[in-house]
Amino acid sequence: MSGEYSALLRRRALSMPQLADRLLNEGEYDLAALHAEYVAQLYLKSPLFRLTGEEWRGHNARMLIGLLAYTLEEKGLRALADEVMDFAKRNKRILAELEEAHTRSVYGPFQYSRDQATALLHAARSVVELAKRIEKSVFGDRD
Repeated sequence: MSGEYSALLRRRALSMPQLADRLLNEGEYDLAALHAEYVAQLYLKSPLFRLTGEEWRGHNARMLIGLLAYTLEEKGLRALADEVMDFAKRNKRILAELEEAHTRSVYGPFQYSRDQATALLHAARSVVELAKRIEKSVFGDRD
């Protein structure tokens, strides 16, 4: 199951950007923002599952990134943990916004603009690229 579950998470995460792009083109910026958040959280759960064997719940991207760094550190992969933490520090503001998009896009009192949703989708893609680099370094995954 472990390989199947992490592959399922990655497949779901990697299908979301195309859906978010379509929603952007249709003017559905709130839903595009929501899907951007899903991209990041689902993909982050793949290396976490592969490293720990645990299914992670929740959608807090910063927590998931922190857990990934902590897990890498615990596994003796200090350089990779530092890379993850450096990414989190450099992207602190947009990661917080991405995380908030999960709730604000559905229940928030305002609407996302095209530019805001596009920035969130870009941030989500950056999270995926980080997680892919980690998986490649740890597990030898190919792009």
